[in-house]
Amino acid sequence: MALLSRFAVGLLATLAATAAPAVQLAYEPVGLGWSADEVEASALGSISAIQQRAERSGQLGCSRHCERLGRIFARLVSEARTQTARAQSLPWSLTVVQLSDVEAMAMPGGQVLVSEAFIDARALSDEALAFVLAHEMAHSILEHERQALTFARMLLAPQVSRSVQDMYVEMDFNLSLLKAMEPVMQQGELEADELGLLLASAAGYAPDRQLEFMEQEDAVSAQSTPVVATHPALSVRLAQLRLRLPLARRLAGTAGD
Repeated sequence: MALLSRFAVGLLATLAATAAPAVQLAYEPVGLGWSADEVEASALGSISAIQQRAERSGQLGCSRHCERLGRIFARLVSEARTQTARAQSLPWSLTVVQLSDVEAMAMPGGQVLVSEAFIDARALSDEALAFVLAHEMAHSILEHERQALTFARMLLAPQVSRSVQDMYVEMDFNLSLLKAMEPVMQQGELEADELGLLLASAAGYAPDRQLEFMEQEDAVSAQSTPVVATHPALSVRLAQLRLRLPLARRLAGTAGD
């Protein structure tokens, strides 16, 4: 997995010396299985299914947050394109639905989806919404889906050839495989948190206010242990994000220079 934290000290020193308008916060992972196109094509079905369900129920498209969603997403895309060559070339797009059982997600190919019902339920400020969207975009930039699939294949018999779809079937039915993948999936969430915070800060959104979303979620979260914990505890995620606040504040302070 990409380890953003190793760059934090050096990047902070660089920012102190110069107020560059674009700062590279991520790098493209190497040594991954399958091609990015294969993973993107296989993952598209998830977002397509949500879009079709929303369309059938008349809940596709925005109605209340159109202007600010467009404005925030445009600023985030501008920053995302400066991160890696692949992120620059991705056809970033935002789909809005009204479904109450959908929050936010992003596909490997840069397709981002968010529900206005989720925005309303959490009363998300611009800053908190920017963090949510940037977190999802970070998964696409860092190719977390492709990384997870590659790691999963390493845990299986190497003599058996598997397609991306084969891997998804394996992950759907192999509980022991998912349990073994917990550390990788949790690390991916921490990385998306960090890059999301920094991306949104570079786009000009106050980092302390971005954390309001995570703080609210932590305050109301149920203390239960799922069978497979794909996400770290919210308290752990918040602690890691707070460590990045000095850098995030510096980025926000130089945004637009």
